[in-house]
Amino acid sequence: MADRRTRDPQTLVWSDDNAVMKTIQATHGLDDFAFKIRPLLLVIEDIMSLTAHKRDDIQDIRDKRTGFLNEIDLGDISMQEKLVLEINNISWEILSNCGDGETCTRRCWAFLTRFFFLLGGKAVIALAAFAVNYGEFWLVKQLQSTNPVAQSLAFLEQLQPEMEQKLMFQNMDKLIKAVLNLTKCICESVDVQSNNYLKPDLPELKSMMAKIPEYTYWIIRSIVTCQTQLSNLNAYDYTSSSIEALNVSILVDKVTGFSDSMRTQLDLCYQQAEENRNVDVYGKLKKLLEVTSNKDNVMILKALISDQEETPLYDGHTNTQVRIEDLGNKMVLLYLSELKQSCSLELSVLSEMYLTTGQKPKDYEIVWIPVIEEKSLANPEKKKLFKEVQNTMPWLSLRDLSLLDPAVVKYIKDDWQFQRRSMIKVVDQQGRVNKNHDAMHMVFIWGCLAEPFSRKKEKDLWEKENWSVDLLLNNIETSAIEWALEGKFICLYGGEDTVWIQNFTTAVSDIFQQSQVPIMMLYLGTNDTNAVVEQKKYSNIILDPMKIKLFWARLESIRQSRVQIGVLPESDDEIIKEVFKMLSSGCSKRGWAIISKGSNEMAKGMGDIMLKALSEYDQWKGNVELKGFVTALEEYMGTIGTSYFCNKFIVPKTKNGLPEKMDCFECRREMRMSVRFTCCGD
Repeated sequence: MADRRTRDPQTLVWSDDNAVMKTIQATHGLDDFAFKIRPLLLVIEDIMSLTAHKRDDIQDIRDKRTGFLNEIDLGDISMQEKLVLEINNISWEILSNCGDGETCTRRCWAFLTRFFFLLGGKAVIALAAFAVNYGEFWLVKQLQSTNPVAQSLAFLEQLQPEMEQKLMFQNMDKLIKAVLNLTKCICESVDVQSNNYLKPDLPELKSMMAKIPEYTYWIIRSIVTCQTQLSNLNAYDYTSSSIEALNVSILVDKVTGFSDSMRTQLDLCYQQAEENRNVDVYGKLKKLLEVTSNKDNVMILKALISDQEETPLYDGHTNTQVRIEDLGNKMVLLYLSELKQSCSLELSVLSEMYLTTGQKPKDYEIVWIPVIEEKSLANPEKKKLFKEVQNTMPWLSLRDLSLLDPAVVKYIKDDWQFQRRSMIKVVDQQGRVNKNHDAMHMVFIWGCLAEPFSRKKEKDLWEKENWSVDLLLNNIETSAIEWALEGKFICLYGGEDTVWIQNFTTAVSDIFQQSQVPIMMLYLGTNDTNAVVEQKKYSNIILDPMKIKLFWARLESIRQSRVQIGVLPESDDEIIKEVFKMLSSGCSKRGWAIISKGSNEMAKGMGDIMLKALSEYDQWKGNVELKGFVTALEEYMGTIGTSYFCNKFIVPKTKNGLPEKMDCFECRREMRMSVRFTCCGD
């Protein structure tokens, strides 16, 4: 059998495409000359881009390129020498043989087929050879007005008129860009082939690799055509130039089509590889987090954050980068949230807890992980927003948004049931995570007292709590807590009906002025709007809107925390029943009120019932001295009947914690369940 290297190159002509393809494949990878393709491609691209610039741009470009070539690594000295020799040999062969039509083509192609590189390398070597000639031509072109040698060379070469050259180079520039794009795609295919997450029999991969010989052929054919155009510049052969110009135009469309097609196939391969990788990483992460016998939490945190970067975390308090190993002896609170600054309430609560002593906590650390879809990671607006939110956090966060692994996001959503609402997952010192426990509720209710933020600690804290003003207002208004501890009267009220608010606060003031007993009035609005009432007219304690939001968020945390420790809404538990009533009252824009004495005496009611009872104070004030004001008020409200207005109850959708049915707290009829879509930022 004849050696494939002895094929007669003189038999190859451009019209015989199949023969050329076979020759390309026959010489594919037979030599042991392997070189670094990408660095060489960078140099080629640099030459091609610089030749298009005007002379007055060169200094600016030179300043920007300082050290560029010093950073290019083409291999050791022997490799560089061999590579330079190959490139120069081919560039001289192209230069001396392109200009006489078909004969040039045959001889040039025959020479190129003597080099047995991988197809990607063959295309890059040919392109580098042309870049040498193209770059030298442009050096003369750009320097002919200032450099005497360049002036003489330009005179001897007798270049065509400027307008003729301008049109030719516009077309040639388009073809060179198309060739560069296609060559880069071919080089990328080498990396794609070596991707461990792609199966070799993937249809898109097989189809793409089968086309590379054809693409290589058209790259080299385009190079020869461009060189022929350059060679004809000093021949005054305008007919030949016109024909070559037409060839260039046809080649632009053809090579661009190849480049677009290969880019599409590459993207499909990348997509499939990423999907396979995500499935693999997700499976490993799931298996790893089910292990309960880890020595420390470093392995778990690296799997969730990054196991590649040395310092993947950013400390917002010290403005430094942090290693995951630095968290090995600490409990870590993973703060999971969507990427938007609608969570300022959470940031306020977490910041107050985190820096409660003015310094970072010693035994635990907070790490923010934004939960973002993969398609948004490269979005400039998302990156900008990430930095803005990150700069408001005194704790740790991902150093860069690019470190967020889509497989981790999938795990957070699927296994930790993240549903847009922020949550906190606790990773203890042994790397254990309770996937059914969200510590965010503990933070809203008890703050730093919730440490170490475990389910056991949550149960222990609830053992000490009962339904009281303390539970409602802790971390909201310290003066109200002090009044409650002193056994004084406090009135909490809300709603948006200003007529009712005016009548109610007037009635309360009149009654307590008669008895000369002070009462603290505290307006708390509703749970889905900001306060819209001018509080100074009616209250002697003024809360800013953030505190009012915090009050309702605290109530929702109480509800979810009780459910989290196993207290069902259908149970006889007083706290969960009362918090359901409060949340129901807060969903109504009509009035509601609580009048309490001390921490535990509380009379609660919808606005119309409470106002009616206070308006009829003369009918029950005889019981005040005997039973106390709060008890007497509560008993009298019981004789009035139910409110004219029934309740509604709106809570975020969660997988657990909602009863299958619920009765109205006023008329006791079964409530109808409906769906309401609300922006998460409200």
